[in-house]
Amino acid sequence: MMEKELGVYISGSNEVDAECELVGRLLAEMTPSVRWVIKRTPRSFEHVNPDLAQLRRSQFYLILLAVDITAPMGVEWQAAKQGGLAIMAYRHSGVIPSPAATVFARESGLRWQTYQSPQEFIRLFERDLITRLIEGTPGYGLDLADIEELSRRLKALDEADEKAQGEGGEERRGAGRGGVILPAEQR
Repeated sequence: MMEKELGVYISGSNEVDAECELVGRLLAEMTPSVRWVIKRTPRSFEHVNPDLAQLRRSQFYLILLAVDITAPMGVEWQAAKQGGLAIMAYRHSGVIPSPAATVFARESGLRWQTYQSPQEFIRLFERDLITRLIEGTPGYGLDLADIEELSRRLKALDEADEKAQGEGGEERRGAGRGGVILPAEQR
């Protein structure tokens, strides 16, 4: 049996280390029958060129933008675009971006998904990746068992979102600014 291998190339500066760590954990658990290859933008202190050969072998390109865009993220993005990779773009909306990051986000033409925390990012990314894997098969070489498992996970994510919405989820009602908590019998 031929081993299935898929690649994710991640462009991001050092400030998105937590997000990258979560991607690695997610992929390790997502599809046990798939060997994932993850490559990332070299750290600024490494003084090496990006691994464009691995980028071209990858099926997915993930760009994470927070405060700033650093070299060689622009080169990686251009190579991914030219190579026709599936591009997933996420922007941390809880930080103030540099002028360079703002210009890049605007002029790249990418559809950015925003997130407030690494945990929110990984929930969004997991849903996005699973959807792309299901829609892209047979091109990704996943078998029926893989697709069924991914479909179950996507359904579980949908149900968790619906449950959170039903329980108020992220809905805020002003209690975060202060208030009086009444005993249960007085409510």
